[in-house]
Amino acid sequence: MALLALLLPAALLPQRVVSLAPGLTEIVFALGRGKKLVGVTRFCDFPAEAKGIAKVGGFLDFGVEALVALAPDIVLAYPEHSARLRALPPRVRVVTVAHDRLSDLLASLETIGRELNAAGEARRLAEGIRQRLARLSRGVAAEKRTRVLFVAGRNPDELRNMFIVGRNDFLNDLLEAAGGTNAYPGGVDYPNISLETVIALDPEFIFEISAHYEGIADERIFALWKPLSMVTAVAAGQVRVIRDPSWLRPGPRVAQVAEELARILHPRLWLEAGKGRPRA
Repeated sequence: MALLALLLPAALLPQRVVSLAPGLTEIVFALGRGKKLVGVTRFCDFPAEAKGIAKVGGFLDFGVEALVALAPDIVLAYPEHSARLRALPPRVRVVTVAHDRLSDLLASLETIGRELNAAGEARRLAEGIRQRLARLSRGVAAEKRTRVLFVAGRNPDELRNMFIVGRNDFLNDLLEAAGGTNAYPGGVDYPNISLETVIALDPEFIFEISAHYEGIADERIFALWKPLSMVTAVAAGQVRVIRDPSWLRPGPRVAQVAEELARILHPRLWLEAGKGRPRA
């Protein structure tokens, strides 16, 4: 057995994998390698099988000792994790990928695929995402581009300390594919803006996508925006609360998120097509 281990490439041997982000966990399952996962974060809840895997902690506050105790061969991580992972034993292979932009995500699929002996599956997954997004872009090409504001965080009970998604984010890339454009023109990745800035940006659509609104009814959120009737999105009743966590996860479901965005922004196309997506 020892000789066999020396002769075989590492990717062909049984692997124990720990994932430090929900999007990474979803990728492993989408590649058909979910059984290799021995540890995930407490936020890794999709697919359902992920809920039964040992938890190492949160996204940035994971326990290094808990991780080491699982005896992983591979840890899938983001650059934000690097400092804490320096304490891992040398035998553990840390595979670090970036998921800031859509292009980063697509490249990471193939990186992870190679590590998990699923290169073919990764290529097919990446190509499937590219094809769906290209088809979507063609379908909405003739439509007016809706100006959108993504609110990714704020004080739960007031429109203060508001963080929005800038243009250097995978969600912005999905918005572009869906026939929208970011109402924020600046270069800051996740700017902290005021109500005065919201009024000045005057978005046509506002998406509330924070994960911190659990237990807060949509009606309470709408009531916070109601006084801002000078904002086009508020006046037109185009404030949406998104509770689906996939909108904040760069992973294998990004094409689905883009299609949902396009359906919301351009509902007429779906009605005309009579299907789940517009005609290309």
